Amino acid sequence: MTLSKHALTTVLFLLIASLFAACASPAGSFAKNLHWQGVPGASGHIVMVGGGTRPDNIMRQILELSSDNSMLIIPMASATPQETGDSQAAEFSELGASSVAVLLLPDDANRDPALTQQLAAHIAAAKGIWFSGGDQNRLMAYLGDGPLLQAVRTAYQNGAVISGTSAGTAVISNTMITGSEVFPADDQNYGVMAENNVITAPGIGLLGNMIVDQHFIIRSRLNRLISVLLDSPEFLAAGIDEATALWISADGQAEVLGESQVILLQKMGDADSVVMRANYHGLSRQLDSPRLQAARDIRLSVLPPGSRFRITDTGIESLQLPAM
Repeated sequence: MTLSKHALTTVLFLLIASLFAACASPAGSFAKNLHWQGVPGASGHIVMVGGGTRPDNIMRQILELSSDNSMLIIPMASATPQETGDSQAAEFSELGASSVAVLLLPDDANRDPALTQQLAAHIAAAKGIWFSGGDQNRLMAYLGDGPLLQAVRTAYQNGAVISGTSAGTAVISNTMITGSEVFPADDQNYGVMAENNVITAPGIGLLGNMIVDQHFIIRSRLNRLISVLLDSPEFLAAGIDEATALWISADGQAEVLGESQVILLQKMGDADSVVMRANYHGLSRQLDSPRLQAARDIRLSVLPPGSRFRITDTGIESLQLPAM
């Protein structure tokens, strides 16, 4: 049997398409109806500062959201928690806080049940919590995955404002960016976008469908945030710049505060990882078959202070830029 030229062309096209499909992993799956609140039904507020200087209007807003104008500072991300805690306690006091306490967690807090319960009760009763900057991995090591972590979630459930800066922002989401990568490029951090390059760990989990990053514009972290978004089930991501905050209220209403911008990403389409050799940035020397990320339909918004939107279980609604 002989094939016509048209039939032969069709067969070759289908063969090439099949080979291309075999090179790609199945489309990355993400749940489009994840609860935006990691603690469903919580009545608290979240204020995430992107690091750097902290404008007074952001810090005053945090205090106003604390029902009794008090603040509990947990400075355990810092390598010098006592000094950091005392400095930021003075900052809140100068802004008019009714009371400020610094909670230093001992190294063995999670190994002493009685002490753990005492500390957890103190955290759960707080009306306002502030996590200092530093190393988010260090902070999560102190909180653990037991009563202390649950106490933060309980405070948020009961109406507290949960806030922080830099590392204290990184811990807020369910998927936490650790600051490390598997395949460092030769010439820059996160210089390649490969599957599972960005190392993540569990965060406190107050946000269920959004990943957050900080120091965002000043440190050029768009590669990193897109990459981790493609790897993760979450379909929203927010990159918060320095001297800037993203405030999310109990009903999902969000507002940008401060002096710079928030970059908002929304994954609209599928994400793939394509098996192909990549001879750039030293990647091919580290992987026999690097899986480069591919995606379509990622919506990006640049939001200056005064921008507002509503975060829901299915995406972003009612996004409004400030009047110019």
